[in-house]
Amino acid sequence: MLESRNAPLSVREVSLSEPREREVLVKMEMAGLCRSDLNAIVGHTRYDMPLVLGHEGAGTVVRAGRNVTSLKEGDRVVLSWAAFCGDCFFCNKGLNHQCHTVAWPRGKGLLPDWTTRFSEGDKPIFHFNGVSSFSEYTVVYETGCVKVDDDIPFEVASVVGCSVVTGIGAVYNSAGVEKGSTALVVGGGNVGISVIQALKIKGAALIIAVDPKAEKHTLIKDAGADIVLSDISIDEIRKATGGFGVDYAFDGVATEETLNASLAAVRRAGIVVMVGYPHPLAKYSVQPIEFHLEKRIVGSLYGSSNPVRDIPRLLDFYKQGRLKLDGFSSGSYRLEEINEAIKALENNGGKYTITFN
Repeated sequence: MLESRNAPLSVREVSLSEPREREVLVKMEMAGLCRSDLNAIVGHTRYDMPLVLGHEGAGTVVRAGRNVTSLKEGDRVVLSWAAFCGDCFFCNKGLNHQCHTVAWPRGKGLLPDWTTRFSEGDKPIFHFNGVSSFSEYTVVYETGCVKVDDDIPFEVASVVGCSVVTGIGAVYNSAGVEKGSTALVVGGGNVGISVIQALKIKGAALIIAVDPKAEKHTLIKDAGADIVLSDISIDEIRKATGGFGVDYAFDGVATEETLNASLAAVRRAGIVVMVGYPHPLAKYSVQPIEFHLEKRIVGSLYGSSNPVRDIPRLLDFYKQGRLKLDGFSSGSYRLEEINEAIKALENNGGKYTITFN
């Protein structure tokens, strides 16, 4: 539990009330830890305190609340922070990842009915991204809880709910990449590796990846990149694409420098997908001439994904051997060792799994 920004997490018992309408109680088996959690700790994303962290994971349904139709006791599930109501303005347009009915209370640390299930005495404890997976049990909204096949290991299921679905969705949903396309991927972290694998599955003709850390280049190459660079060299990119530039650029870093370099790297009428999470207060300058050349910047929240649709699809890719997810975690820690895991994340990056006794 996070009680103040930049403070160590505390591990202790608190109360958890029963699931309400369209909610399920889940026993956590394994949770994923990545920079989204770190952003909350340092204050880049703002939530009321105290807060039960954890935004992805996998477990088993213990009990279903009223009007839950897709889940039952004993189901193995992946948790997703992109739950949706299914009936608001955005959901009716097929933009479930933009659902404001769930997003507004979620941003306040609350479930869709604007209340919490965690408490300590008479004091409410807030939910992180509607998930709060760093807890032995949690209550989540039905559409943020996706049933998976029993043959999917929890080690895999626990790490697909955020960065993997974001990266694959950026290719399939946000960009709609066609077979035979050329692409640049900026950043070789978990999202970038997922983008590269999705491009490979889609049949991209050329994948150029960029990461300044040479020690990552072998992993990036193994994921499917044809060319790996240490910086965004426009000359190298144009040389590899017959002088035109790539069809798509996926910016997983999302700084002013990488965004402008990505715009320079795509051809006329090319598309830049901002898949990374920029600082909330950042302001960027770009050259308008790039838009006169019909280049476009496309936002990508959660890979424009519907978790109920897209998580089963990517797990099918895994079972078919087309998506590498085994060993996606950089290490595993028990819940009692959560602060050690956070230090590892701060020092080394990557993604870590949290286990429960």
